[in-house]
Amino acid sequence: MADNISESGFDLNQVDRLLTTTRAVRKRLDFERWVSDELLFECIDLAEQAPTGGNDASRRWMVVRDQDIKNKLGELYAEVGTLFVDARGRLDGTGHEKEKVVSSSAYLVENFAQAPALVMCAVWGIHDNSGKPGLFDSAIPSAWSFNLALRSRGLGTAYATMLNEKRDEVAELLGIPEGITTLVCFPVAYTKGHDFSPVPRRSASEITYFDQWGFTRQKPSEDGTARIADGQGIVVEIDTDARPRKVWEVASDITTPIEFSDELKAVRWITEGETTTGSIFEGTNSIAGRNDWTTQCTVTAWKERQTFEWKTTDVEEPGSIWRFDIAEQGAGSRLRFSMVIGEKNNRSSAMATADPSQEQNVINARRQVHKANMQRTIEGIKSKVDSP
Repeated sequence: MADNISESGFDLNQVDRLLTTTRAVRKRLDFERWVSDELLFECIDLAEQAPTGGNDASRRWMVVRDQDIKNKLGELYAEVGTLFVDARGRLDGTGHEKEKVVSSSAYLVENFAQAPALVMCAVWGIHDNSGKPGLFDSAIPSAWSFNLALRSRGLGTAYATMLNEKRDEVAELLGIPEGITTLVCFPVAYTKGHDFSPVPRRSASEITYFDQWGFTRQKPSEDGTARIADGQGIVVEIDTDARPRKVWEVASDITTPIEFSDELKAVRWITEGETTTGSIFEGTNSIAGRNDWTTQCTVTAWKERQTFEWKTTDVEEPGSIWRFDIAEQGAGSRLRFSMVIGEKNNRSSAMATADPSQEQNVINARRQVHKANMQRTIEGIKSKVDSP
């Protein structure tokens, strides 16, 4: 791999590898190999270089080596983590999207005390639930730096916080005085192999908003302003108590938005039969004071209970791209409704490019209208699926 040295002198290939492959390690922790105090000191020293509020050195670290104490901590951890052990039995062999993480978490619950060292990060102070910064934000950066230091030295861990539900018992067991808050306990060990890889995540362009919540862009802007050519879009999201199957039944019904949108007046399928990628429907829209218009829509992604995407006018040069995504969220679901304004084949792009000095104003005005309609739509879907 060629060198990729940054302006500040860092080898970005190595830095990026560290940042993208520092995983939560559970099943690949090597409980048979000793971890020296020297290594732990090194990693804690590095972690302590993390920013801290007011430059106040209020973090404290606790290393548990004594097997009897580790066993008692393991028992406390298991009392909270039994839900993962129970869930593993239900999910094993099902192919469920949470199967691997639940199995891995259950393994750690059953083997927590076997780690060569349990390392706790604590901070002076008691959280008062005021919402004020200063307590956790001084410890969390340091805790993550500790993870990075471990990874770079061939060790691994998992960010284990379930002992926080047993904070009083932990304090009594370890002799922690009042006024100290324990935040996380790391089961530290060498890893079995070092071939960890990045994992699928939503891209920055999908989860980064510019100037207004939910305003996205698919491409970086050269000057920071909103340009049609950069793929300006909208994202709205909502959590529901309903399972993905129930949310899908409503979100995948093309007539649903008619109830909640100020613009969409009618919709009908052109393609008969079962819906799949390539199926076509048309929608009729109306804006007060303007003529109605009808747009052909082509389904470009269709995955039961997960994804419904369609492009308007032309698949190759769409006027817009619309998409519903449904993901399991705890016992319920998270519904995501997104859209991107195309560079061609829509009124907004024509108006925006006609007068470049007004391009951003035109785009943002149109996005505000879309956002309001989309927000009403997902709130309406939630009301339908959460109703008894």
